[in-house]
Amino acid sequence: MRRLSVSLSAGGAAGRRSALKAGSEPRTKLPFLRRIVNEARHLPDTTDTFLPYPPHASGGTKKDTACEVLYKDPQCVVVKDAFPKSLLHCLVIPLDLSLVSLNSLHAGHVKLLEHMMGVAEKYVLFLRTAASGDASLRSFTYMMGFHALPSLPQLHMHLVSRDFDGPCMKTKKHYNTFTTQFFLPAHNVVRDLQDNGRVTLNKDVATLLQLEEGEPCCHWCGAPAGSGGLPQLRAHVRSCSSNRAYRNNC
Repeated sequence: MRRLSVSLSAGGAAGRRSALKAGSEPRTKLPFLRRIVNEARHLPDTTDTFLPYPPHASGGTKKDTACEVLYKDPQCVVVKDAFPKSLLHCLVIPLDLSLVSLNSLHAGHVKLLEHMMGVAEKYVLFLRTAASGDASLRSFTYMMGFHALPSLPQLHMHLVSRDFDGPCMKTKKHYNTFTTQFFLPAHNVVRDLQDNGRVTLNKDVATLLQLEEGEPCCHWCGAPAGSGGLPQLRAHVRSCSSNRAYRNNC
């Protein structure tokens, strides 16, 4: 399977006023994900064949990044996140370019989301087999869902291991977007669509921004980051007695 190479330019964080004005729409117009979809649409389907998760580049530096396609079918593509926030961090992206964000969804998209969730679950099962090639990934627990306020246009679902110890976990905002209600579990989004015909979980933008910008706490025991900030918190999470990132700890 070929790699999709796209040059990335990191945009500065939008001010709170701009973020409120943008509402729950993507906060940038960077075309990175939409370019991935455009290229992936011309690739052959892999049906039920998955590729092993590629190792992280050393240092987690922000430079031109190649996103390897791990799976593709007529409805979606799975790629490694260019800036992984966990030891495993993938994106499941629908190939429909009209789906810009959660706001593009209606009740008719429930089957698509359920398909994307099924693909993610199959990839997790693959990772837990010897064929995945990485024994360290077999014991992780995983979650899948959406950022309530996405950064990039093109709907995308995150599949992440629950360690949140990836090479690009750099800021408290990074951490909070996965460990608070800013992160919308995929099954909650499906239920929201079924109940309301559209996504309503992302409409309280002011509260979501507070969650994103708040002081981070251990997502297992609630301990605050302390004076050492995120590095101290990450060290705590690794050894937290309540840690459930690994199946043998559950």
